[in-house]
Amino acid sequence: MAKQRIFSIDALRGFSLLGILLMNILTFAFPYQIINPFEFFQQQDGALFKISSLFIIASFYPIFAFLFGYGLSIMYQNSIEKELNYYPMIIRRLSFLLLIGMIHGIFIFYGDILATYALLGFIAIIFVRLKPQHSLVALTIGFGILILLYILPMVLLQDATQVENFVGLQELERVNNILASADYLSIIGVNLKYFGMNVANTILVGPFSILPIMLFGIYAHQINWLNKIRNHKNLYTVIGLVIFILGLAIKMIQIVLEGSMTSQLISQMLGGPIVALSYIIFFVLLCEDATARKVLNPLQYIGKLSLTTYLTQSVICIFIFYGIGLNYYGKLPVLTIYTIAIVIYLVQLLLSYLYLKKFKQGPIEKLWRKVTYLK
Repeated sequence: MAKQRIFSIDALRGFSLLGILLMNILTFAFPYQIINPFEFFQQQDGALFKISSLFIIASFYPIFAFLFGYGLSIMYQNSIEKELNYYPMIIRRLSFLLLIGMIHGIFIFYGDILATYALLGFIAIIFVRLKPQHSLVALTIGFGILILLYILPMVLLQDATQVENFVGLQELERVNNILASADYLSIIGVNLKYFGMNVANTILVGPFSILPIMLFGIYAHQINWLNKIRNHKNLYTVIGLVIFILGLAIKMIQIVLEGSMTSQLISQMLGGPIVALSYIIFFVLLCEDATARKVLNPLQYIGKLSLTTYLTQSVICIFIFYGIGLNYYGKLPVLTIYTIAIVIYLVQLLLSYLYLKKFKQGPIEKLWRKVTYLK
């Protein structure tokens, strides 16, 4: 069962990397994070984006956050069994991840998530040694604060749905011109601004939105939740379906309201994690089926190289879309962009399989491990 559990985690991590790429590639190809995408994308692009907003956007980062918390708890358990001092080790690990995230966010992709996970991880590690109930109470309080002090006030205040309310047209034009240019220093300037905004959002909102998902990952490991799913397949199939429908219903709000800021906030911060939870449940159940397991088996290879894969995806996307590379920024339809994403992922899947036949760890993972264990 231990090996099966590891397979489920690695394969799920590999699966989430596909979803993250499908989401991130839009940010590389368009000024996605600074406009209302529901108004920006029209006709076929608009229809495809709406489908993506339901099933992909904001529903794969939560899986990664869940797995991050799960991994923190696994490392704590292993440190006890091996009689290692957990906190100096994990602080080195998170500090290195923060450094990689800052380099990635400033010099490559302002939408970096590594720095976010590292910063929130410093809080999450407090809970790995506490009883499971503490994590459950903390994540409940966190989400409660998110709803009462952040989402509810925005709902009451309302907002307009025009593009101009998301970002000034002058700023939109400035960002477009810079990313489509070969001026790398100016691209770094854009990254600094928007990566800084993401870090600020992590500090102000992350403890109530992303941290609770990490805490659920810690809680899930502490109570052996994945085994509970396996042992109660029929029950969790029903639970998964109910959660999935609920999540989609919440994410439909942004489509009905044409992507207003408030509707996107509700859909992504509430609907996204709920859909992600259903994906986790369905994935664990699929791993129990022999046929499905064979189909999902290749995902474990890319999952074992998740950090290297994630960073490589950003480098490839910059080369394809930005002016310092092939300069396809803003020039391709969404369907073509998603086709490119799938091709990138399949190539990474093959290379991960070939790489792990000769090596045990990816290059970044190996360095990360050396920093963590000092050996």
